[in-house]
Amino acid sequence: MGTHRVDKDGFSIAGGGAWFGTSDPRNKSIKVPENLATPGAREISAILSVVSTLPTNTPLQLAMKSSSLRKNLTSNLSKQEDIDWLDHPNKILMKKLVTQLRQRCALTTIVDTSTAIDKRSAEQALDLAREGLIKNDYDNVTTTIDAPSDLSGMKLNVGMQRLFYKNIRDKQVQYKQRKQTNMNLAQTLHAIGDMNDATPTSDQIWSSIRSRDTPKSIRGFLWKSLHSAYKIGKFWDNIPQHEQRGQCGLCRLPESMEHILLDCQDSLASKVIWKAATDLWLKRETCWPEVRFGTILGCNLITIRNSEGKTKVGATRLFRILVLESAHLIWKLRCERAIQFGEDKEKYHTETEIYNKWVHAINMRLKFDRLLTDSMRYGKRATKIEVVLKTWSGLLKNEDNLPDNWIRQSGVLVGMMPRRPPGRVR
Repeated sequence: MGTHRVDKDGFSIAGGGAWFGTSDPRNKSIKVPENLATPGAREISAILSVVSTLPTNTPLQLAMKSSSLRKNLTSNLSKQEDIDWLDHPNKILMKKLVTQLRQRCALTTIVDTSTAIDKRSAEQALDLAREGLIKNDYDNVTTTIDAPSDLSGMKLNVGMQRLFYKNIRDKQVQYKQRKQTNMNLAQTLHAIGDMNDATPTSDQIWSSIRSRDTPKSIRGFLWKSLHSAYKIGKFWDNIPQHEQRGQCGLCRLPESMEHILLDCQDSLASKVIWKAATDLWLKRETCWPEVRFGTILGCNLITIRNSEGKTKVGATRLFRILVLESAHLIWKLRCERAIQFGEDKEKYHTETEIYNKWVHAINMRLKFDRLLTDSMRYGKRATKIEVVLKTWSGLLKNEDNLPDNWIRQSGVLVGMMPRRPPGRVR
């Protein structure tokens, strides 16, 4: 059995437990080394530790909770070995475990814990895994494989372009992560951990960028923001005669993405857009959550819950849409002001223009949401009608006059009207 958690600093900790019987000296609790600590490594490490120490001529029954692990050691084994375990997150551990099992000459049986052993034994194994989590020192999990048994590479007849490319990348030297990327990830981990009461992993943050609900333009914006890849702020410090471009064009403080989106006190776009997002949210919900830079970067992992702890699907999705659309619009307006308008303050966006652009962006998102529910066109990829209704109901213009299912109704808009420019009579 195994258990896994993420500590307050965002690092994964995994523990495994092997239970033989009451007071059996072979019982083990294992703390998986930091470089191998993934959610799936917990049970694999416990099994590997047991198999490595037991005599090879002793019959062994392995009770496993993970169905995917059982399949990978049985029905899916040949497929995984053909592609060199490329798609497996615990490739190193699995290759070592399979090698150890093949060296056994006695019968080895793999069974499901839920059917093959009693509940008390399973709880004892889980208790050992929890003990492994709180151990001070990591256990030594050997992953080296003798040359004759180490089958590397994949079969050409099962390869695809994606697998070939991934195999090449795995063989290349692993470069260190950028310092600024690590800092942004840490901010995101803390922000999401505070909101969800559970800290995600770095892999979950990167994967969340590719959420189906996130438009491609915003995916690129999030990815570049996590990497600090935009040419702002410190980027200009080492470019002679252009150092001034690293300063905010409004307040002259050092510019960064966090400063642009949240911190600049002279940014009219930031103030107007976040207030508009808050006002729309409060039309249906009770309290607008605090938005930090990490909240924006990891927005697709945020979950809004009710007083009973259950996920509010509509509120969760609405919050993600409002935060990401608002942040992306602030960035686009900043680029338009800095690149097109320069120092000509008369061309800067007015409060009315900013507000109307935000209303238009939200209305377009509502429109696309409605269009993406077309199951005839998109099949299984279509967004569920119930999800869209839960997201936007309670926020629409003249909603009392709309049918319960307004997805196919024309002219559906959010209940915040564009403002007329001052001095015009229409």
